[in-house]
Amino acid sequence: MRIKNLWGMLVAIMFVMGTVTAHAAPITEIRNSVSPARVRFVLDSSAPVDYKVEEAGKKLVIQLPKSAAPKKNLLVKDNIVRSAQLVPTGRNSSQLTINAIKNCQYKVLQYTNPHRLVIDVFRIDLIKQEKELAKGVTYTYIQDEMNGTQIQASLLSIDPKARYELRPFSAAGAYNGRGLLSREASRRRLKAAINASYFDYDGWVIAVNKDKGNFMSVDSTPRSAYVDTGKERLIVQDVAFNGVLRFKGGELSIKGMNRGRIAEDVVLFNEYYGPSTKTNQWGREVKIRDNKVIAVSNKGNMKIEPGTVVVSAHGLANKYLLRGIAVGDEVELVQELNVPIANAAPIVAGGGPLILENGKVHVRTSEEYIPRDIAVGSAPRTAIGLKKDGTVLVLVVDGRSNTSRGLTLKELATYFLRLGARDAVNFDGGGSSVMVINGEVVNKPSDGRERPVSMALGLFPKF
Repeated sequence: MRIKNLWGMLVAIMFVMGTVTAHAAPITEIRNSVSPARVRFVLDSSAPVDYKVEEAGKKLVIQLPKSAAPKKNLLVKDNIVRSAQLVPTGRNSSQLTINAIKNCQYKVLQYTNPHRLVIDVFRIDLIKQEKELAKGVTYTYIQDEMNGTQIQASLLSIDPKARYELRPFSAAGAYNGRGLLSREASRRRLKAAINASYFDYDGWVIAVNKDKGNFMSVDSTPRSAYVDTGKERLIVQDVAFNGVLRFKGGELSIKGMNRGRIAEDVVLFNEYYGPSTKTNQWGREVKIRDNKVIAVSNKGNMKIEPGTVVVSAHGLANKYLLRGIAVGDEVELVQELNVPIANAAPIVAGGGPLILENGKVHVRTSEEYIPRDIAVGSAPRTAIGLKKDGTVLVLVVDGRSNTSRGLTLKELATYFLRLGARDAVNFDGGGSSVMVINGEVVNKPSDGRERPVSMALGLFPKF
């Protein structure tokens, strides 16, 4: 990337898609378009174009020393650019002159398949304001352009050598539920935090989350997740929970964890959920400590002490299976993830879908059963990307406003490519998208205020 100044404010960014070798490349056509964030000029060619950018007063001059071109004048009705002229300067050379009205910024981009040189003159200010939060941890406010419209974003960059790690926690506090992330992040004195997994309004977390090897929430739908093994950070596809309670009368599949129990359901509760299960009397509950049953009840709302778990069942599971368990029985409780590397990892944060894989846009909405309201359209987004060197990129993009429309999932993946990411996964977005830095919300939630969320990811010191 090469940076140049024009009038003290213009910036040219060279971005090459694919490997290009400049040689004689006739310009076959020039066209332009005007969008809310930019004026774009496109030069079509038969091969990569050799070019040089020069400044001449309020003119931006693109020298094309190896590209013949027909003469053409473009009149642009805009408050940034007045006109442009493409003229031959020799038998195999030409020049594009863009007549600007006021100071602005621009990018020059070269694409292949098909070959074209693109000059974007921006109607907005491109801004990146960085702040170091700790050694190896940087927060950046971004104002940028995507497909002709303005976006605003908050970016957290975590160096692989930084003494900090992302860990899931409940925005409601010590237990499962919903709460203001800024309040809980401030209480925990976290340098940074974002919303994370999908949830229902009663705090039901729709994802796998594990902290220090302990499950906080689970889901049986295979979806992508952010995984920290302690040695490396990964985006892992199709992570799902398998839970089984085995006892002398048979075995029972666990359908969920730390959420409300519904009809014909089997739910596992641990100390992350709360002091009790909050269930009604229409079921049966078994409390387990160290693989031994220590209490059985059909009254509901069983207490959960530290070091214990409760299996709560309704319907056929209650009627035919759990009634065969008595206090003192030995049982086996299996809690595992279907992907070995995620199963062994101490930290797992579930989201979905995967949007970027090995440097290529790959949005897996259908494979991960992502609902249409998430999969389609522009929206505020929260996501995590990983660079090849292990740097973690935590991104919150604002949306549904005049200053930031939000991004589609494909655009989100493309933007991560701009940031240098190789892999990326989406998390809950919309009105839930929020980034908190040192206890303060730094983005602009689309609800107009911070929405209470459930599972979050915080930047915790490594010990």
